[in-house]
Amino acid sequence: MNAQTTKPKSSALAGIAYFGFFLVLSAWIVLQPQYTWDLLGYIGSSIDSTDAKVIHKIVFDAIKPVSTGSEIQVDNPYRVDVAANPYHFAEQLPFYSIKPVYVQLVKVVHHAGMPFPRAAISISAASNFLLATILWLWLGSYLGGWSLAGACSLIMLSPNILALARWATPDCLATAVAAFGLYLVLERKKYFWGCALLVVNVWIRTDALVLAGIVFAALYLCRKVDAVEFASLSILALASYFTISHFSGTYGWAALFYNSFLGGLTAPGEAVLHFSRSAYIHQVVRGSFVWLIYGSFALYVLLGALAIWLGRSALYAYMVVAVLSARVVSYFLYPNGDQRYTAVLYIVVLVSLVIGVRQRAVAASERSLQSATQQPDTLLSRFALPSDAV
Repeated sequence: MNAQTTKPKSSALAGIAYFGFFLVLSAWIVLQPQYTWDLLGYIGSSIDSTDAKVIHKIVFDAIKPVSTGSEIQVDNPYRVDVAANPYHFAEQLPFYSIKPVYVQLVKVVHHAGMPFPRAAISISAASNFLLATILWLWLGSYLGGWSLAGACSLIMLSPNILALARWATPDCLATAVAAFGLYLVLERKKYFWGCALLVVNVWIRTDALVLAGIVFAALYLCRKVDAVEFASLSILALASYFTISHFSGTYGWAALFYNSFLGGLTAPGEAVLHFSRSAYIHQVVRGSFVWLIYGSFALYVLLGALAIWLGRSALYAYMVVAVLSARVVSYFLYPNGDQRYTAVLYIVVLVSLVIGVRQRAVAASERSLQSATQQPDTLLSRFALPSDAV
């Protein structure tokens, strides 16, 4: 879906204003973050110690300055237990160490001199700025100047994207990496390297395996990657997932489900779980409102359909379907309706829609111009003398 007209030139003033604004926004995110209980797990996973008491002390000392007024509150029996028992807290860490790239980045930024909470949120802030840069490059082939700055800003300031940037979680980083990979696929035609970034994304969030697999399959159906590339990428993504799962010491899907939706496991390493089908169905139904309405998935299905109708590129249509399908599959595997899961759909759908609208406008303008140039000058022909009258 490349622009059919000359690539518009962005004004320097619009670019300065755009990047200046998102640089300031990133700084504001660091100063005004939204810390959640997950922050404790990521800090604990990034500490260079195997002593449960040492890890527990460092983590709870680190969160003291930021716990007031945040979502880090010891306000239920599960949190009371893990806050009081270092060994039970240590048993929670495999739920977080399964995201190794983010954990290592927190460790690196902390060793550079930042407190743990600031180190965690600074990664999201930097990822938000990276995402803004990717959008500028992506839509810069179709829009220019203030139109480009306005379209990119509206996408970046949509609630689903802005919320991710304020969380001290790997979600904003995963979204930026996935968006960069899809930008390489859709605009730069670097199919293998774009897919390679989706494999890297599995090391940021293991559930990114779903998105990677569906995108690989779509590109194979479009004949953008051959059978060898499809097989090698799929094997690499699966090997990454199982390697991370093995070395992180994860407890499996049932423990994750119970810990997320059924009150929390204070000692998941010691628990014997009896998982029922009715509990799963109940959570799927209960979480569907958050997924479809609060998480805006129903709205983005509509916008995605509109983008496909407006667009001219089969590859963009395939990718819109791929990211929406990945979210559906991810939800039924782990029925949490939060917008953080497969959040790249909030980028791909809106980018495709903007490009589709732009191309329709250009096509309409070209048709109008062509029609005007083909019409005779009716006014002059009306008063012209017949040739035999001369």
